[in-house]
Amino acid sequence: MEADIYLGHFITPSYNAGYVILSYLVSFTGCWTALELLHRRTSARGMYNWYLLLGAATAMGAVAIWCMHYIGNHAIQMLDGQEDLQIQYSPAYTVGSFILPIGIEGIAFYCFSQTDHVKIHGTILGGFMTGLGICGMHYTGEIGISNYAIFYSWRHIVGSAFIAVAANTAALGLSFYFTSTWTNSVWKRIGCALVLALSVSGMHWVASRGTYYRYAANSIRHGLSRQGVAFIVLFWGVGCCITLIILAVIGSRLKKQYAHRARQVVLASATFDLDGRLLVTPGGQLPCRKITNSYIEGSFEEVFDTSHPAFCWVFRASHCWQSVKRLIPGIRAHLRATGAVKTIQPESKSSFSDTRSIVAETSDDYSSVFKELFCVAAKDLATLIQQPLEEMGVLFEDIMKTGTVRKATRRYTFSKFINRNNLDDSLEDFIEAAEKGKANIIFGRGQLLFLTRCISSADSIPMKALGYRFASIPNVIGTLARSMQVTKQELLPFLENLQKHAGNERIIEPGVHVACFALRPLFQRGFGVAVRKDARNLLPSHPLALSRLERSHTVILNHMDNWTVAMCCDWLRERSLLPSATKQKFYGQLLESISKLATQIEQPFFHEARLVARPFNAPCRMPSTSHALGFAAIIAFRIMVDAHQPTTINSRLMFTPSRFFLCQQRVYKDSPDHAAFAGRMHRELAALAQNSGGKDKSSIDSNARKSLESLPHRHLDIARPDGASQLAKNKDSFSEEPSASVSPCQDKCIDIKQPVATNPTLPFGGILVSNEIRVDVCKADGEDNIAHIGRGSAGTHTEVIGAASEPDTFADLLMALTTNEMRHTRSESAARPN
Repeated sequence: MEADIYLGHFITPSYNAGYVILSYLVSFTGCWTALELLHRRTSARGMYNWYLLLGAATAMGAVAIWCMHYIGNHAIQMLDGQEDLQIQYSPAYTVGSFILPIGIEGIAFYCFSQTDHVKIHGTILGGFMTGLGICGMHYTGEIGISNYAIFYSWRHIVGSAFIAVAANTAALGLSFYFTSTWTNSVWKRIGCALVLALSVSGMHWVASRGTYYRYAANSIRHGLSRQGVAFIVLFWGVGCCITLIILAVIGSRLKKQYAHRARQVVLASATFDLDGRLLVTPGGQLPCRKITNSYIEGSFEEVFDTSHPAFCWVFRASHCWQSVKRLIPGIRAHLRATGAVKTIQPESKSSFSDTRSIVAETSDDYSSVFKELFCVAAKDLATLIQQPLEEMGVLFEDIMKTGTVRKATRRYTFSKFINRNNLDDSLEDFIEAAEKGKANIIFGRGQLLFLTRCISSADSIPMKALGYRFASIPNVIGTLARSMQVTKQELLPFLENLQKHAGNERIIEPGVHVACFALRPLFQRGFGVAVRKDARNLLPSHPLALSRLERSHTVILNHMDNWTVAMCCDWLRERSLLPSATKQKFYGQLLESISKLATQIEQPFFHEARLVARPFNAPCRMPSTSHALGFAAIIAFRIMVDAHQPTTINSRLMFTPSRFFLCQQRVYKDSPDHAAFAGRMHRELAALAQNSGGKDKSSIDSNARKSLESLPHRHLDIARPDGASQLAKNKDSFSEEPSASVSPCQDKCIDIKQPVATNPTLPFGGILVSNEIRVDVCKADGEDNIAHIGRGSAGTHTEVIGAASEPDTFADLLMALTTNEMRHTRSESAARPN
């Protein structure tokens, strides 16, 4: 054969420029795909992250390195392309050169992503391993050339290895640094991919220039043909392109989805770790679920905010997840039965998709339906991040308005329309632009509710394994602001406030406190209560250096009952000069606390506030390792301020809706009011399901009976009012212990010791009422003992105490005192002759 004359001769190759460029493009495609997959890795644990690591290693090793190598070798032309003299490959070495870089690149990428922060030793080790994978694959593939003996120049070997290690260390180090700081935009990833592809190609061509080929034998019958290698390369290259297209489509759909959610009522999870970092998706978004398209107000005066009864209800429900969890199956069935939910697809296990479509506009009682939709959204959100519902945290005390900025109108600014020289024309122009949709300043079209919590380092590990990341707020503020369609200036203080309150119970300290209870009338919306900005459930107050109030202290307070702050301060200054050391000390302490409280409020209205002599009990945490619940004493000054008082009092205080403030007083940890609320919640949702009459009634009843079994049992006590039974006043009204009270008519007492359920077929189960019913029937001794209700005229008396009642909190009592005084003052003014 003609090729035999070249046996033992060195053949100088030539290069096809088209294949050289193609090899670089293929390498770039593999590098870009690998970086896109690595960008979505969140941890070194979890199957989600292992799949991404495997995909990235395959893209880098199989496409960026292996495919580039063989396309580059395809550019090598022996003797102007004479077919018998072209390079042929050994199948065994070809397969080995394919597997080798995938394994080494996987180890290298793992070294880079061991921690959330880029470290020097990890970067150096990862860069060295990546360069080793490139060099290893190249020379393994060269050994697999079956028809040439290969000789190398050691200078080119060293140079090519240096290029591979140095360029890969720089490119991958920058890429992982950008990812760790959340500055890894797609353009930066493309830039890093270009450098990575340059390192692979550079290493290959420098090594090729130092490679010499001596023709050994024509083994075309036993080697792997060039066409077969080209087909394999084409297959992997197309696979990378398809992967990039899929990732781009998913990213585009997610952006559209989050943009659409900015115009809806959405429930999001704000989970922080101990370092204050926020849980987000790999794209920098918050895990969230839609509640409904928008809250439908019943009138123009109705506004869905923190003062709305529905928000107060869901706020309290978020502190009773254990009870809500039992109701979820029945709620879903009820929503389907009533048609309030058009379609609820099965809960998706995907971390970043929401296929549920909710249309609640058909419901007559939308407020009740909204409560159910909130519970379902909370359960779906818990499923999304694979957490128990009872560990999802509590609802944050504020609502974020979203959708206030639109991309299409950013070029329009408010200042363009407001001109001091011609205000009327500017306002007309602004209104006209707003009607045309060209004005930049718009009302929030969506509302975002947050479930906030703080988790430990150990609890954060499973979250990372699921595909989530923890990021500092400044790193993701831009991404979150764009997805919510708000400005960074709006979002940043809101997230910082979320971070500050996550996992922190804000409750008053033990001891004695002087507080101010200031009410401000709101137009058709009740009242506002002055509270601390950093703890909106606490009144502005200042502690006294006392652990508890003595009888002598209450006598002094009674003497100043209904006095203004100014009158109290003047009297206390005079009395602080008395020779009695004990009283003098209390006078001085009380005066000092009132003065510091006045400094804290910094408003003239405080000096007109009037003292409530009766101290109030507020729940507090005792200073012990058990953090047991105790009570602190509050000495309160009350006042009704002018309706024109600004909402923000100063940098420390503000007014919050009174309905929400009263609601907050019942949601502290271990509050006895949780059980009473759970009972009311079951009865309310049971009544809704009973009236639905849907086709899923049997399934509702089945779920209801299951939820009934875990409810606390109530005791009904039917007895004489003068007996020892005081169950209605007992704070632990849901105790499961049998009543131990003894009636004066013990010999005529009837005990009925069997569970009694009210309407046991109610959907959601109603409430299982009693373990024990005591009926005392006695002959009335005189007319004074005859009750005004029941069968008093017949000489018997019955008293039935049913549903659990919530005792008044100190805030309820102060609210009643302040509003009653206002009504009394108005009545006197109306009755006074002109």
